[in-house]
Amino acid sequence: MTSATQAYSYASPATLVNGRLGLPTSGGRALSGRALAPKFFSGLVTQAAPAAAALLGVADVALTRYHKPRPGWTRDPVVTCGGDRLRFQSFSACGGVYARLDLLGGALDGEVFDRGATNVDVNGPLREALARVGDHRGSRGPCKHVPAARIAARAVVEVAR
Repeated sequence: MTSATQAYSYASPATLVNGRLGLPTSGGRALSGRALAPKFFSGLVTQAAPAAAALLGVADVALTRYHKPRPGWTRDPVVTCGGDRLRFQSFSACGGVYARLDLLGGALDGEVFDRGATNVDVNGPLREALARVGDHRGSRGPCKHVPAARIAARAVVEVAR
């Protein structure tokens, strides 16, 4: 039996800071050809809280090995830009579970730079930040829902280098 090792190389870690989600890419193919760090999209996700929860779910599947769990196994989701949508998808480490998130045109407001597919970095700090999108518990004052609601309503997303 042969085994293969998949290595990802990102120019910087993925981040979610001040409502801006940056997802660096690692190699891939675009309409313009093969690229080390293709740039597909920059713009807004109109419903950030459900999108963040769904992206976290897709990333969780990529990390999980349902048959014969193996600690330390890490994999990143794949993003595909088809022009009218961003599709995030992953298979579990064992290949038995598939997860997909489609952000269709109505959920996106931005510019498409290219079309294609590549891996995206979903690291530990990004997972923690995605889990907090739309969480009102950290807010204070009489309008405690406003800061989280503002983040939850529209989040800036860049799928790029």
